[in-house]
Amino acid sequence: MKNQHKFKFHSHFPYVIALLMLISISCKKKQDDTPVPDKLVLMTINFTNDFINPKLGAIVFVSDAAGNSLADTSVTGNPRVVLSTSKTTTPPYQVTIATWDPDMHNFLVTINTYTYVLPAEWTIRGNRLVSTGDASYSLTNIPQHSDLILYSSSGYSNLTFAATGSLPVYKSPDSLYIKLNGAAGPMYRWKSGLVAGASLEIDLANMQAAEIHTISLPVTAQDYMARVSGYNDTSDYSALMVTTDEVLGDGTAKDKLAVSYPPSTFAKFHTYLELLENWDSASTYTYSKFGTIPDEFVKTDAVVSGIHPSAGTVRFSASGSYTETKATWHYQDADHLVFAWTVHGPDTVTSMTLPALSKSMAAMFPTLSLDSVQLIQMEQTWYPAAASYRTYLDILFDPLHPGKGSYLEASSVRVMVE
Repeated sequence: MKNQHKFKFHSHFPYVIALLMLISISCKKKQDDTPVPDKLVLMTINFTNDFINPKLGAIVFVSDAAGNSLADTSVTGNPRVVLSTSKTTTPPYQVTIATWDPDMHNFLVTINTYTYVLPAEWTIRGNRLVSTGDASYSLTNIPQHSDLILYSSSGYSNLTFAATGSLPVYKSPDSLYIKLNGAAGPMYRWKSGLVAGASLEIDLANMQAAEIHTISLPVTAQDYMARVSGYNDTSDYSALMVTTDEVLGDGTAKDKLAVSYPPSTFAKFHTYLELLENWDSASTYTYSKFGTIPDEFVKTDAVVSGIHPSAGTVRFSASGSYTETKATWHYQDADHLVFAWTVHGPDTVTSMTLPALSKSMAAMFPTLSLDSVQLIQMEQTWYPAAASYRTYLDILFDPLHPGKGSYLEASSVRVMVE
């Protein structure tokens, strides 16, 4: 898609790993879920299912409404963290969670700050895939086709012209799904026996016809993307989905898209749609839905009408119907650590500011400078199932339904500003 931000990769990866792990070990604090007497309990956060990289760690800190740090801790594993303070303070708070993972030759540090938070208990569930190894594949008797070939297995997908290649295997044994556009329409082939460390040869002489579903667009779009993924069970939390189709725009204006999938195969789908009204458009619209494949792209009427960024702060004006607004800043230091810091807030805010660095953040990332971060995008998201931002947070971090908010139907508009 046009305007996507790309990170540069460098060859200092081994040194960065060693540095991060040493600092991580040195700045860990005791993870104690018992609040100290005479302290005000701010938040309780349960980390489950390896949300935190088991080999690395995470940082959690709570700030007051002005961004001043109240409680701060480094964590590893799957802890239950109770954050408390002896300071005199009143809610709402800002809760920041920082995690870091290898990303090609860099470390990507993902930081999320949730504002206007009332005292609560959150459960954050991980969805981490662990590869069992790589497998290779080769295609034979490939029929005449147009566009790219889609390869997909559980948790992996790729669009390519290549007839051979390799892919990570997250479930061994697994099956490989191949889809291409033939003269009579989309065709697919399932091939079982995908095993880590082995090679799989796939004969495409007798492919099957795929089911086709048409999705209407709210505007005629020149640049667009549609991705449909299927789940073999009814769990929204499984990362082992299989991508059944991915459609990319080529500049041809369209008011509807056709996506395909194998019939009678999946219990539910996730559909993600993205469009630009034209090549010169400043706004990208997205629509995400779990369950059945939608008949239409539901476009939010939210509009970002003005953006005025300064160091670590952005003022903006907006209108329309939306539940959540967020701003994301980017920074890459001299050691090639890539930071992506996002602040989330309700539809009532007109400015967003990064909170002050906590002691753990400053110790872990001494090169991070709030004066050097650059705003890269604003986004506003409408969640039809959530009447307000606080309702959204309650759904997202409900201990009985951890992570459910991430899978709600959502319609967004975002503006790239870098």
